[in-house]
This record gives sequence, structure tokens and C-alpha cells, in this order.
Amino acid sequence: MKKNPNFKLALLGALCFSLSQFALAQSAAADIFSSKTTLTWMGVDFTQVKALGETGTVSTVEMINLFAKINDVVINEGEKYNFKEALSRTEVPYDLDPVTKANAGIDPDKLLSNSSAEKDRITVKSIDGMVKPYVGGTGIGLVFFMETLDKPQESGVMWVTFFDRSSGNVLLTEKMSGKALGFGFRNHWARPVYEVIKEIKKSKYKAWKSKFGK
Repeated sequence: MKKNPNFKLALLGALCFSLSQFALAQSAAADIFSSKTTLTWMGVDFTQVKALGETGTVSTVEMINLFAKINDVVINEGEKYNFKEALSRTEVPYDLDPVTKANAGIDPDKLLSNSSAEKDRITVKSIDGMVKPYVGGTGIGLVFFMETLDKPQESGVMWVTFFDRSSGNVLLTEKMSGKALGFGFRNHWARPVYEVIKEIKKSKYKAWKSKFGK
């Protein structure tokens, strides 16, 4: 059977396009590590979260209100939740308006689950759609998409996501987790955020910069 030369050209063109898009993504990701590009903290997004196991006396409606409190404590205790040190920057401004609006729309009837399958529900591909509410502005946005609050494992699992604020293109996203600790729902589930920031400072930032930095 004779092969169609046009098919070969189309295949080659598609391959070249994919490689060029990858190169562009690599180049854009390098901006994460440039002090010339503003990097803005956009908050912890709980819109896709599932709470696994017992939640104590806290109702699902109260949980939604406490999600806002977790975002508040990250800002109010900036010396503890220190993005400047973790990301090697002199300033990391914040914009919580989009995440506040998004979290306020959570359906309390969909928060709880006992299925272990919830742990793998979010994928790299699905992150592309999840950043859409945050598009707007300039520079790079950073948002943590919380996937599970796993009480049996005492672990909060989230996707650390950097994206271009003007286009919504995801530059870097990685699934990370932190140990839950402390009294009260807010403090208990804010702790994994702290642990992830600490891990970024300790090793992840350096690894990301080695892979994506210019």
C-alpha cells in the first residue's frame, strides 16, 4: 500500500507544532522564577474539595464559611505562611476576590465523601478549566486547588498551580500534600497549606527552577 505523502507532511507539521507549544510553555514557566514578573497569591480554592471521614461537629455549611477563614489566616499570618521566602521574592501580593467568590458558591451537599476514588479525581488536564475564574490581570497567579481533606490520613491534598493571569495558560502544576494538625477546623486544615509552603521553600522551588528556569 502506497503511503500518502500529504499524511506524512501533516504528521510532521503536527509534531513540530506540539514541540513549539512545549517550548513556549517551558519559556513561560521560566517567568515564575524571574523577579521581573509579578507573582500574585490567589488563595486556596475549595470548589472541588471532598472531605473524607468524620468532620466532627462542623456542618458542611460551616465548613464553607471556614474555608474563607483559612484564606484569611494565610494572609494575616504572612510571616508563618511565608510565600516570599518559599518563592525567593521580595514581594508576593495577593488577590483573594476571585477565590472568595468561587468558594462562596460551593454546594454543601457535595462536600462529603467516603470514596477513596476522590483522591485521584483532579488531573493535570482538568486544572486547565479550573483556572478560568482567575483569568484577569497581569503577571503570574498562584492558586492551591484543594482536592481532599482526608481525616483518616490527617492529610490535605492540593494542586499547586502557577498560571498566566492574562491568558489563563497553566505554567506549572503539581500535586502536593501536607499533614493536618491543630485544634479547630480552621487551624487543623490550614496546617497542610503551611506544610506545602514549607516544602516548596525546602526543596520544590529549587527543583522547579532547575527544570523550568532560564
